[in-house]
Amino acid sequence: MSGSTLVRAATADEIDRWDDLLLTNPDGGHMVQSTAFAEVKRGDGLEPRFLVVEGAQTIHVLVLEGRVWLGRYWYVPLGPTGDDLEGIVAALRAYAAQQPGLLVVKVEPRLERTPELVARLEATGLEASRDMQVQTHTVVLDLEQGAEALLASFSQSTRRHIRKAERDGYRVERVDVTPETRARMHAMMQTVAGGKGMDGMRERAYYDRFWQAFADHGTGQLYLGFDDDGDEPQAGVFVTFAGRTAVYKDGGSRPDRRIAGGAPLLLFTAMQDAIARGCTGFDLAGTPPVDRLDDPEHPFHGLGQFKTRFGPVTSFLPSFDLVLHPVRHRLWERVLRRIEWRLKPGPDTLR
Repeated sequence: MSGSTLVRAATADEIDRWDDLLLTNPDGGHMVQSTAFAEVKRGDGLEPRFLVVEGAQTIHVLVLEGRVWLGRYWYVPLGPTGDDLEGIVAALRAYAAQQPGLLVVKVEPRLERTPELVARLEATGLEASRDMQVQTHTVVLDLEQGAEALLASFSQSTRRHIRKAERDGYRVERVDVTPETRARMHAMMQTVAGGKGMDGMRERAYYDRFWQAFADHGTGQLYLGFDDDGDEPQAGVFVTFAGRTAVYKDGGSRPDRRIAGGAPLLLFTAMQDAIARGCTGFDLAGTPPVDRLDDPEHPFHGLGQFKTRFGPVTSFLPSFDLVLHPVRHRLWERVLRRIEWRLKPGPDTLR
């Protein structure tokens, strides 16, 4: 099986149909493999490349290319994912070896983490790396069970809050992404941590670019929640629908509220929309790992307490490095990377 697997560049026609083709991937595709995400990351100085893995399964792979002092690196967010991992790695290694100046390919197949699977990938020559995505540890809900069974799977308190918010008249609106709604959403995201926002929050321009790109591609929706008859929202969430897995990307709220339960009602509304769109999973996008769920020092502690009321945490595989030039890669990772980032400030996927 492995010998028949190859990697090639996507054709112009395939790139034009990329988001539809993602749906045919073994994992059904994900937000971070979409054309909208590629556009967003181009704004971070990363050049998208679109590849196709052909073998026992066909996999459409988004690669983000960055440049550093010692060469180029590739990052494959949440992929490539397939059954024949050995064949995929071998084919990717052969293709990458033909690319001038390429130091390393960072991959992260979207598979549940087990010691056996980690050992299997390391046996291909991959080197385990640091986690790159907040979705490495996350809550992923099964949408194929339908809305009624999904609601029944939530914690009792979450179900009660959703029903109470509905009874008390909490209003959920699907709104267009505009300068006005972006400003409202960003303001609500900054109300946590004493007005400083969450740890790791990006600059406002990044969120504006992200929300607009997904909205323009028809793969993102902004939801605002209102707890009175006024026009000032009490909470908001932005959800992506690229691929078969919908993603709760961003959320925010005002600390003062007249009706409790608005946040879970917003999310449940988005989940029902995801079901209607044909999504099979809903990713709540980031929690602490299971062994740190109750650690108040973890930056995602509060988020984890909220999200695990919807379902249990799943830990996916970490990132792995497919190293093409070991000496140069070690020099960059151990010595030059931090120096270069200090001298070249700004966002970058691999920092």
